[in-house]
Amino acid sequence: MKKVVVFKNRWMVLVGMVFLIPILGGCQDEELPEGEIRLSQIPDNPDYTSLPLIGTTWKLIGFVDEQRKRVKLAEPEGESSFLLTFKENGDLSGLTSTNTAFGKFFLDNENLLKISRFNHLTKINELFDGRYYIESMNKVFSFNLSPKGLALYYDSQKFMLFKPQ
Repeated sequence: MKKVVVFKNRWMVLVGMVFLIPILGGCQDEELPEGEIRLSQIPDNPDYTSLPLIGTTWKLIGFVDEQRKRVKLAEPEGESSFLLTFKENGDLSGLTSTNTAFGKFFLDNENLLKISRFNHLTKINELFDGRYYIESMNKVFSFNLSPKGLALYYDSQKFMLFKPQ
């Protein structure tokens, strides 16, 4: 009788392991599409929170989906693409994927930021994320300075993330 009990216990452990393996497999990191990283992969820099919005040149890292905690890295990548500078007089200047850009902004005391008429000044065709960048800039309604950088919100769960240049 004792052998039957031992056999049953081993069988139950084996059945339990069969059900446990898929659950543990679900805890592994999900592979991301090319050009995407996790928001947690962007290093924190506490100094970013003390930088002024106006006068700092900002470089776009990418487009963040806050709900999924993912960043679609801006393309094309390069030192001279997707730059932005807010000026004291309410002007906004910078670079898109291939063009110089200009716009206007209005800022109030509660992190509300309205960007308008942001568009390219030169007429070279926009590459990759160039058009989406321009569209998103014209939808910005709020900003936040965090250890990750400057977040410009263009949707309730989506923002563009910039680092200082």
